[in-house]
Amino acid sequence: MVELVLTLNDRSGKYAQHAGVVLASIFSNTQQTVNVHILYDETLTEENKLKLTQLTEGFNHNIYFYFVSVPEDMIQASAQVHKIDHWTVASMYRLLLPNIIPAEKVIYLDCDIWVNLDINELWSTDLGGHYLGAILDQGQNLDEYFVSMGLNGAVYFNSGVILFHLDNIRNKPGWYEEMLNFLRNYPMTTMPDQDVLNSLYASNYLQLDQRFNTFAHQGLDPENKIVHFAGEDNKWWDEQSPAAPLYNSFLAMTPWAGAFTPAPAPTVEPQEDAVASQPPVNTPEPPAPEIQHLETQHVEAPHTEARHPENPAPESTDPLPVVPVTFQPQIPVAPVKRKRRRSLRVRLRPRLRKKRETRVRYRSLRKVRRRVHRQPLSRRKTLQYAVRKVPVVRKKTVYVIRKAPLKKSTRYLKRSS
Repeated sequence: MVELVLTLNDRSGKYAQHAGVVLASIFSNTQQTVNVHILYDETLTEENKLKLTQLTEGFNHNIYFYFVSVPEDMIQASAQVHKIDHWTVASMYRLLLPNIIPAEKVIYLDCDIWVNLDINELWSTDLGGHYLGAILDQGQNLDEYFVSMGLNGAVYFNSGVILFHLDNIRNKPGWYEEMLNFLRNYPMTTMPDQDVLNSLYASNYLQLDQRFNTFAHQGLDPENKIVHFAGEDNKWWDEQSPAAPLYNSFLAMTPWAGAFTPAPAPTVEPQEDAVASQPPVNTPEPPAPEIQHLETQHVEAPHTEARHPENPAPESTDPLPVVPVTFQPQIPVAPVKRKRRRSLRVRLRPRLRKKRETRVRYRSLRKVRRRVHRQPLSRRKTLQYAVRKVPVVRKKTVYVIRKAPLKKSTRYLKRSS
């Protein structure tokens, strides 16, 4: 039975559809039963979750959902990483697979993948004592970048298609702390998840045939290959892409196309909190060993909740419920930008302006009066100092002194406008 993992952060509402197309390409080429594990956050809607369930069960496979929260220490370690917001939160979930998926090994796939072979060919690869199996990255020459990140460019692999041996990783002492230390020590990393995986496992991984992760390019023969539409400008769901008709053909096999008629699917209940008293959920694999070196995370290993040794999985195709995950720390979701209310000062701006102008006029008038009374008595007896308003820029008023012939008593200040 093939264990397959997809991760979803569906802020745009379209990524679940892309995941459905990936699954449709797998199901159309694979005869063996596939257990699909979906790692998601609150951005995945119940409607899309139900469509993924309908798609999987319509092809007689199994699906499990894991609500994932990134641990607080990982959030703090990645807070200074410059490119962390450029990638989706779901890209970091693959780093936590040993803590979440209750299986010996799993296949991880990005959602910009076209599987044009029987996925069991990749699944049947014997990893032996290796941590994972992956394919050398086919990107441009980045030797200077690899050196700056402390990585070996000769063995640098791409993280879009990976066969993880989770038990071997769990037996690696300090793997979780090494991951956090890389994020702390190299905040200039441009591909955080891929660089972390290479830093931890590049020294002991199995290089797979390139046909299991071939980058899409013009003139490519896709026969018996897993084609990866890597790069932001090379997605096969773009309308201008040459592979768009192929994408639409698999889309027609999913519930996102109007003509899809799936098998009856169970009602998916949202699982916000995973409590210890919740009844155990059966899965088709035996219980995974406990992870002792994760005590410093202050979280419980999710697989202890997802399985129970006293309840082995029955050989049945009955609908399976959602599998909860007991990660307690919250996901570092970008804060919602709320509309700022106009401050009281802004709302009272006209009234404040009027008061300010009044104070300016009053100060100016007092200044003129002081200047008048500072004149010698002989001058005040011969001249009359009157105050005249002079409008200036910004509707301010300035008071000036004007000399005029003496007509009345100089003891009083005459104001003229």
